[in-house]
Formats: sequence, C-alpha cells, structure tokens
Amino acid sequence: MAILTRWDNRDKTAILLEFESEWNWDDLEQAFQEADGYIISVTHQVDIILDVEGSSIPKDFLNAIKRLVQENGDGARDNEGHRIVVGANKALRAVYSTAQNTFKKHLDGREILFATDLSDARAILRGLRR
Repeated sequence: MAILTRWDNRDKTAILLEFESEWNWDDLEQAFQEADGYIISVTHQVDIILDVEGSSIPKDFLNAIKRLVQENGDGARDNEGHRIVVGANKALRAVYSTAQNTFKKHLDGREILFATDLSDARAILRGLRR
C-alpha cells in the first residue's frame, strides 16, 4: 500500500497518512476515503497528519487536485479538524500554494499547516487543542 492510513492515537483525535516514496493520485484518493471513514466513525474533532517525508509528487497535480476537489465536495466534515503536512519539501509547498490559489473557493477553510517532523506535528496539534 503506497499510503498507510491509521489512527495516530488511542483517543482517535488524529489520523496519520504515511506516504511511501512512490504513490499516485488513486492511492491518495483511496487514503482520503479511508480517512473520511475514520472521521465519520466518531463525533469529536479529528485532525489529519499527512507524513510525506521522502515521497515525491506524481505528475499532473493540478488535474488530479481538481478531480479530488470535485469528487469530495466543497467542504470538510463537520468534525474534521486541522490538517498538518510533515516533511514537505519546497516542491510540495509550491504545489500546495498553486492549488490553494487555483481552487480557493473549494479549499477555503481547509488550510494546511506544515511541520518539520511527526513530533512537531503532534506538538502543533496539542497547542491548537488548548
């Protein structure tokens, strides 16, 4: 499996998506569907951590993001919390910036935070929950 999706803690307040070095857009769509199933299985807020350290971005990202946005609708689940990306290199941050500008209407309120490592991501979430 190119993207492993699982709860990040026993309290089920965060989901961790771990990306292998090679993945494709279908893998990401499947991981998002799995994460969505986790989110709707509980009533409390669930944050999402995407650990992309060491992975590369598949080509044709604008068309893939457009498809994901169209298929997943305009809004997050009511209990979907913060989104943190771990290990994003300059290229991935540029992709995010481009997607945020291109699909602003669809991604408004679904901003992504960046962390250097998994410990940092968890610390950010602890701070945001206070």
